[in-house]
Amino acid sequence: MDLSYYSYLAQTIPPRELARALAVRARRAVVSRLRPLISDAPAEQRRARALYALTESRPSVVEPWEREPTARLLRERWPESCAAVLREAEAARRGVLTIFGRSIECGSPIDYHRDPLAPHVRYDAQEPGERVDLFRPGADAKAMWEVGRLQHLWRFAQARWLAETIGERSEWARAWIDAVRHFRAANPAGFGVQWSCAMEVSLRAMNVALTFAYVRDDAALDGTFTGELLDMLDEHCAYVESHLEETGAIRTNHYAADLVGLVVVGALFPEVQRRWALEKLWEEIPRQCRQDGTHFESSTGYQRLCAELFLAAVLAVRATGETVPREILTAVRGLHRSLALTLKPSGAMPQIGDLDSCRGLPLVPRSALDASFLAPLGAAALDDPSLKAGECPPEVAWLLGPDGVRTFDLLEDDARPGNVLLRDAGIAVLRSGDAWLCMSAGPNGQGGTGGHAHNDKNSVELSIGATDLVVDRGTFVYARDASERNARRGTAGHSTVQIDGLEQNRIVPGRLFALPDTAGAQILRVERRDGFELATGSHTGYRSVGVTHRRIAALSADAAAFVDELRGRGEHRLTLRWYVPRTDLVQRAATPEEALRLEKLHDAGLAFGYDTSRCVAVGDVALFAFGATLPWQLSVTATDVSPGYGEKVFARLIALDFAGSVPARLFTAVLFLHAQ
Repeated sequence: MDLSYYSYLAQTIPPRELARALAVRARRAVVSRLRPLISDAPAEQRRARALYALTESRPSVVEPWEREPTARLLRERWPESCAAVLREAEAARRGVLTIFGRSIECGSPIDYHRDPLAPHVRYDAQEPGERVDLFRPGADAKAMWEVGRLQHLWRFAQARWLAETIGERSEWARAWIDAVRHFRAANPAGFGVQWSCAMEVSLRAMNVALTFAYVRDDAALDGTFTGELLDMLDEHCAYVESHLEETGAIRTNHYAADLVGLVVVGALFPEVQRRWALEKLWEEIPRQCRQDGTHFESSTGYQRLCAELFLAAVLAVRATGETVPREILTAVRGLHRSLALTLKPSGAMPQIGDLDSCRGLPLVPRSALDASFLAPLGAAALDDPSLKAGECPPEVAWLLGPDGVRTFDLLEDDARPGNVLLRDAGIAVLRSGDAWLCMSAGPNGQGGTGGHAHNDKNSVELSIGATDLVVDRGTFVYARDASERNARRGTAGHSTVQIDGLEQNRIVPGRLFALPDTAGAQILRVERRDGFELATGSHTGYRSVGVTHRRIAALSADAAAFVDELRGRGEHRLTLRWYVPRTDLVQRAATPEEALRLEKLHDAGLAFGYDTSRCVAVGDVALFAFGATLPWQLSVTATDVSPGYGEKVFARLIALDFAGSVPARLFTAVLFLHAQ
């Protein structure tokens, strides 16, 4: 037992939250054996319920009569996106699913108990979900859950809307029906890895409920299947209800997702509604959203997920005719807006904290970091011109129909990206011409417990146009490889300064989602001065050895410069790292023209001087140059970065090693060569 970690929790978590968690656990111990997993409604009542569900109108985010105009609009305006949707639909019908950016053979019919990324790993389908070991060596339940969320139902449903004949539409409807039936037969309620996490159960039910609208008017659906569908949704809601993830000291995105699934399913299928869930969700959303609009888990990936989930809940509740509270709309808008403010010129989001590539509304195939669609979708759904940025994405048509596209087109474009300071999150974004820079110096998420946060204090990402020059090393994996997990969330996995091999915040042994927040990181200011956009970040994560790290990042249209100030005392070993997602790096001297440009950075006060004989060129795109008040050794080594969960691409690590006394200053310049 790590007593220091528990002592930290006792000092960090509000006593009321600790008492709440203990009370929930006690209550669950009493009632868990009394609540059945499925409804015990008489057979006659269930048949009547099924006939009602099939024949009567019901709340829906999209209506069946919108199929033809929506499909026509999609084919005309987004033909490539439609083709990608159809390719994934055809592949899914063969048992080939897109798992973390790769097409993986998952069996025909799909095997929901074998790890698609490690076929030698198989889970016992008869084991109660609560007893499944989610941390067994070499296994990663996330891969299983990616299959078990039934996201391929979206592709079957979408393919049905895009089909041009009644026969083709019915084939896709039958594919949707068969997928639902097969899952239920292969995964009895409460058993196996697909029932080991309430969040996954909830998101699966949500995907079923949302996609039903796209197939509900097909002749292939009958009362028998609709009754099975209602029973399945009831099973899922009952399981989530009895396994709400609220027993921890901090309620996370898991708890919110539990509630979202219950709310969406209950709104669209009143027969299985849990009315209490709506009140709980309206309480939870503002609690998880900061004043600057960011999500409290300090992860851009999980912020995108929650933005999609909360938007789904808003749309489902609106479909019932209910009014959504203003504070909920404000919070949901904030999630969309704050993430949009951080986006690169390519539309990708910076990797801050964990990225598990999870999506709440997987309407269109996209790369793991692509968040370009999110704010425009929010603009159309919430009728908010401040979220309108760029072109209308196909997600708007799929979720809101032609009316949603018209709403987007008629909105005035109020989005004006520039320099950004998200103070609560500790994120600064600088823009100058085609250049973009993001600095992360914020608190660890989940109320200081860490969760999905990284030791990325004063770490940066840098892009020029669509070309990434400096990136976060990424997440890659959770439970399958604990050492890999810790290496990537550790200080050495980020483009920042490390002192004496120490971590900025302690990584707790054996706890892959614990990262006590002791570094005191913050963005001090964002400003414009002497032709440069400037951001300054600071943290005290090395105070155990008496050192504070402050970084000044400067950006102009033709260069970026970084000044790392190490304040304190004593002799230390320092390492400055830059992760470059390319392999065409060459060590060389600066040309006379490049040396002149570096001298101008020196004149601007951004360096005492650079060693122009030891630079690193990145293809014909950029040149890195370095200087310091200490002697240094330069190395460029092969590594990898992870642009999505389970994904790796070749990269290079530029590392500078220093030894000497502090105070010290380190200087890095990045010249954009197109600007010569």
